[in-house]
Amino acid sequence: MLLTELSMIIQPYLLGRSVDGLIGGTWLWVILLFISYCISNLFNYKRMVYDTKVYTQIYNDIVLRFLKINNKPDSVKVARADMAHDIVGVLEEYVHYYIATIITIFGSIGFIFITNWKVGLSVTLALIVIIFAVLVFYKKIRQSINVKNNHYESKVTAIQNGYDASVSFFNRRRKLEIFESTLQGKNWFLVTLIKHIFLILSIVVLITTSNNVTTGSIITIYSYVNNFLIALMSIPVAFEMYSRLTNIIKRIN
Repeated sequence: MLLTELSMIIQPYLLGRSVDGLIGGTWLWVILLFISYCISNLFNYKRMVYDTKVYTQIYNDIVLRFLKINNKPDSVKVARADMAHDIVGVLEEYVHYYIATIITIFGSIGFIFITNWKVGLSVTLALIVIIFAVLVFYKKIRQSINVKNNHYESKVTAIQNGYDASVSFFNRRRKLEIFESTLQGKNWFLVTLIKHIFLILSIVVLITTSNNVTTGSIITIYSYVNNFLIALMSIPVAFEMYSRLTNIIKRIN
C-alpha cells in the first residue's frame, strides 16, 4: 500500500514536467511518468490479491470467538454475526483508502506549499471548514446507526412471528435506511460544495500571485490541490466508519 501511494503522489509533478518537457522537445519526464504508473499498478495488484486472505481469516476469528462465548438469543446472534462482517468490510475497503488519504494530504500540501505558499494556505483552510460541516451531521448519523442496528437484531424474531411481523420489520428497516441515507446525502452535498469553492479559490490565487507560470506548473498545482481536497472529503466517511465500528464492537463484546 505504501509503495503504491508513494509512487502515485509524485505523478502530478511528473505529469506537469512531462507537459513542459514535450513542449521543449524532451521525452525523459514522460518515460519517468510511465514507470511510476507501472510501479503503482503492480503493487496495487499485489495488495488486492493478498488482503482478502487476511481479512477473511480475521472475520472467521471474530465470529467463532463470539459464538463460542455468547449466550444471546438466536436472533441477536445472527444479526451480530452479520454485523461483524462490517468490521472486516471496513478493513478491506478503507484501510488502503486511508493510507492513500494520509499520504495524499501530506504529500499534496507539501508540494503545494513549495510551489505557492498562498495557495497552500487557502486550501489548508478547507480542512477547518470541512471538519465543522461534518460535525453538524455527525451526532444525528451516529444515532441513526445505533437505532438501525437495534432494529436489525430483531430480524429473525420478526420472520419467525409470521408474515405481518415481517412486513412491519422490513418497512421500518426501509424508513431507517432512507433517513440515514438522507443525512449522508446532505453531509456529502455540503462537503462537495466546500471542495469546489476552495478549488476555484486556489486557481484564482495561483494565477494572480505567481510569476512565470507554465502550462505544466498549472497542471501540477491543480492536480495537487484537487487531490488534497478530494482527500479531505474522506473526513465524513471516517466519522461514519468510526461510528459503525464502535457500535458493532460494543455489541459483540
